[in-house]
Amino acid sequence: MIYWLRYLTMSTPDAIGVVWHTYQVTVNCLEVTLDDLRLGRMDSLQGTGFMDIPIDAVRRNIQASRETVDDHTILAMWAVFEQEMIAILEIEAHKMLGIAPSVFNQALLNKIEAGIERWRSDEMIDLFKPLFPVELIAYTKQIKRYRDWVAHRNIKKP
Repeated sequence: MIYWLRYLTMSTPDAIGVVWHTYQVTVNCLEVTLDDLRLGRMDSLQGTGFMDIPIDAVRRNIQASRETVDDHTILAMWAVFEQEMIAILEIEAHKMLGIAPSVFNQALLNKIEAGIERWRSDEMIDLFKPLFPVELIAYTKQIKRYRDWVAHRNIKKP
């Protein structure tokens, strides 16, 4: 999965935009289907699994699917953001090696590259504190807490 995410972020200049666009299209499709049900336009539902179950169950399934799409979009956008953050940190580590090449700096770069995938996101975010306003760092951490809640369904919602 990490390779796929890395491929996505490196090959798609706006990977988060792609995730967002896919989300919007999916939500629109769900809304059109609900509208068709509401208006009794069953012809557009021919050949789907919706024809075999009661309309109330279809509505519940669509609502549940909408919630799942919402959650998966948060997870996908965070995954892309995290991979972009890792890529930036690796680029910066390479720049340091170019400025001050040494055996030690090469060993440090190797260590960073070998373990960065396991670093805590909050610690990576903290590295950006000198570059961004405190409010942006706090907002990013808030999004991360929400992402964690979505991923793990902790009882207390952020």
